Amino acid sequence: MVARETRMVEEKSGKRLSLISAVIIAIIAYLIFLAVVIVPLQGGEISSTAIFADNLSESNASYATSNIPVQGVGDVSRSAVIAFAMLTHIVFANLQVGGAWIIVATALLYFRYQRMRYRNLARSLTLFTLILFSAGSTFAAGGMMAIIALFPDLAMNIFHLYWWPVFIYFLLYGVVITLLFVFWFAWDRFRPGVHLALGFGYAISVFIQTITIDTLAAGMLTPGVKAFSFTESGLLPMTLDQAMALWFNPTLWELTFHRVAAAVAFFGFLIATLATIHYIDQKDFAAKKQWDWVAAYGIAWGLAGLIMQPVLGQMYMGAIQDNVPSAFMMIMHGPRAWAMLMMVTLLSGLFLAIGTYFLTRRDQLLSRPENRTIRTVFKGFLIMTAVSAFILVQPAWLGALFIDDPGAWINPIGGMPLKFVALFVMAAIGAAIAMLAVIILTSEDKEGQWGYLTRGSLLAAFTAGILGTAIVNVMGFVREAARAPWTFYQIIPVPGGQAYATPIPLPVIAGVWVIVLALSWAVFWYVAKVTAYHPTDEESV
Repeated sequence: MVARETRMVEEKSGKRLSLISAVIIAIIAYLIFLAVVIVPLQGGEISSTAIFADNLSESNASYATSNIPVQGVGDVSRSAVIAFAMLTHIVFANLQVGGAWIIVATALLYFRYQRMRYRNLARSLTLFTLILFSAGSTFAAGGMMAIIALFPDLAMNIFHLYWWPVFIYFLLYGVVITLLFVFWFAWDRFRPGVHLALGFGYAISVFIQTITIDTLAAGMLTPGVKAFSFTESGLLPMTLDQAMALWFNPTLWELTFHRVAAAVAFFGFLIATLATIHYIDQKDFAAKKQWDWVAAYGIAWGLAGLIMQPVLGQMYMGAIQDNVPSAFMMIMHGPRAWAMLMMVTLLSGLFLAIGTYFLTRRDQLLSRPENRTIRTVFKGFLIMTAVSAFILVQPAWLGALFIDDPGAWINPIGGMPLKFVALFVMAAIGAAIAMLAVIILTSEDKEGQWGYLTRGSLLAAFTAGILGTAIVNVMGFVREAARAPWTFYQIIPVPGGQAYATPIPLPVIAGVWVIVLALSWAVFWYVAKVTAYHPTDEESV
C-alpha cells in the first residue's frame, strides 16, 4: 500500500515537472521561431540607419570618430562593449532600485509583527545588496569610461547637456551608500523608528537617483526640445526653460515608475530563485522550511511588480506615441517590433512559470478532496494565461517593413485590442494569485505546510528568476532600438552617421544578453552563499 502511494506521488511529481518543462521548451521554441522566421519577414535584419538614410542626410550634426582614444575598434564592437557595460550595470542597479523598497518593507513587517523570519531575511537581503553595490557602481563607472573612450564627442555632449543631473546622480552615490551601510550596521543598535527612518531614507535616495539618470535615459528618446542651442556660458550652456524641457522630458515619469515596478519584480523573482537553490542545497528540514517560505515571499513581491508593468508599460508607450510617433511606429509596427515580441514572450513566460509554481508547490495538499476547488481554479488560471500568452506573442503583420505597407499580411489575432485584453487577463490573474500568496504567507496556521516543495515548483521558481533578469535586458534594448539611428532622437545622430549600422544586430545583442545573464547569476549565487541566513547557523554558533 505504501509503495503504491509512493509511486502515485512520484507519477504526479513527474507530471508537474513535465508541465514547467513544457513551458520552458515552448519559450525557447518560440524565441527560435521569432529569430528565424518573424524577424526576416518584418525586415528586422535591415538596420535603422539604412531605413532612415534620408533623415540622416538632412542632419547637420556630425562626429569626428577617426581620432577616438581607443583605436582599432569596429562600430559593432564599440556598441557591444557599451551594451555589455550598461546592461550589466542596469542588472546590478536594479538590486538597489527594487531591493531598497523590499528590504525596508521586510524590516517594517518585522517591527510590526516581531517574527524572526522577517528580520533574518531583511538582514540577509541588506548585506546582499550592500556587497553588490560595488558591482553596480563599477559597471556604471566602466560604462561611462567606455563612452568617453569610444564615443568622446557623444560623452562631451552628454556632460554638456546633462551636467547637473549627472552631477546629482553621482553625488547621491555617497548618500545611498552611507545610508545603506548605517542601516546595516544599525541593526539592534537604534530604536525601531530611527532604524526604519534610515531604511526609508535609503530607498527614497535610490528613487531620486533613478530619476536623475532617467532624465538622460528618457531624454535621449523624447528630448522635449526640437534642437539644442548653446546660448549660455558656464555650467548651464542653454536657457533654463530649454534645460527644464530637456531634463523633465515628456516620458521621464512614465519611464521611472515603469523601471521601479520592473526592478521590484526582478528583485522578488531573484529572491525566489536563490531561495530554491538554497532549498536544494540545505539538508536540514528547518532550513528547507525557511527557504520554502522565502521563495513564496519573493514570488509575492515579484508578482506585485509584474502586475503593474502592463499598465505602466502602456502608459510609457502612449507617451512615446504622443511625442515621437515615428519611434513608436518603429518598435510597435515596424522592423523593431520583434524586440517587443521578445519582451512579451518573456512576460508571458513569467506569468506561466508563476502559475505553474503555485499549482505544483503543494501538490499533495491540493490533491486532497477539500482542496479540489482551489486546484481547479489554478488550472483555470493556467489555461487562461496560456491563451493570453498565445495572443500576446502573435506578430501583428508579416511580409513588409511596416504594418501600413500595402504588401503586408495582417494577422487578425495580432491586433492591439486583443493584446490589451490578454494583458488585462494576465494582470488580473496575477493579482488574484498575489492576494492568495499574501494570505498564505501571513497565516500562522499554515506553518506546517512549509518545507515540501516539489521538483516542478522548484524549477518554476528558478525559471521565474532567469526570465525576470532577461526581461530587464530586453527592456533596455527596446528603448535603444526605438531611437536608432539617433543618440538624441531626430537631433543628434549616432556617431558615424550613415556608415554606422544601428541598432546592434540580433545575433550580437543576443550574445551580450547571454553573457550578462551568466555573469550576473554567477555573482548573485556566489554572494548569496555568503550572505544567506540559515536556521542551523544559530545552532552552530
